[in-house]
Amino acid sequence: MRARLRTLLRLDGTGSIRNHLARTPVYLLAAMLLAAGCRSTGADSRTTQRPTWRGKQAPIRRVVCLYDQRPWINADAAGDLDPEGLRFRVFLDTGTGKGVLREGKFHVEMYLIQHNAGTGVERKLVSDWHYPTSQFGTVSARILGQGYLVQLRWASKDIPGNEVELITTYEAPDARTVRSATARKRVPKYVS
Repeated sequence: MRARLRTLLRLDGTGSIRNHLARTPVYLLAAMLLAAGCRSTGADSRTTQRPTWRGKQAPIRRVVCLYDQRPWINADAAGDLDPEGLRFRVFLDTGTGKGVLREGKFHVEMYLIQHNAGTGVERKLVSDWHYPTSQFGTVSARILGQGYLVQLRWASKDIPGNEVELITTYEAPDARTVRSATARKRVPKYVS
C-alpha cells in the first residue's frame, strides 16, 4: 500500500497528481492514508484537550510568578474602584527555563503587612487559597513557555490601602512542594 501511495504522490509526465487521484477510488485512498499512519486531529466532544505525559516527568525546580504593573481585579457589585482580588501568571520550571503544565495544586498565601509604632512590622495571614492547577486557564509565552493565569478574590476583606505579601506554592501529585519567591505589593485604595 505504501508503494501505491508513493506512486500516487509522484508526479508523472503530465505534471498533475490530480489525474492519478481522480482515477483512484475514495475508499482506496482512505485505506492508504490509514496504512501510512495518518489520523485526524480534530476535536472530539468526548475528549478534553489536556496535556499528557508518558514516563517519568522531570520534577518542578522553580515556581515563577509574574505580576502585571496593575494586577488588581475589580469584581464587586457596588461599583467602587477598590480592588477585590488579583491576577498573575505562574510558570512551573523543570530547570530548562521554560514553563510546563502539570497536574497538582497551587497554594497561595496572602499576608497583610502592618507597620506598628511599638512592635515594628506585623505579618498576618489574611487569605489562603488552595486550588488544583486544572482550575486555572493556561497562558503561553514564546520565551517563558506554558503557564497558568491565576485569578483570586479576597471578597469583603479590608485589604485595599495596605501592603501584602504573596507566596505561591506548587504541590505535585506525589506531595513534593516548591515555593515561589515572596512578592510584596501595595494594594491601591481609592477615595470614593
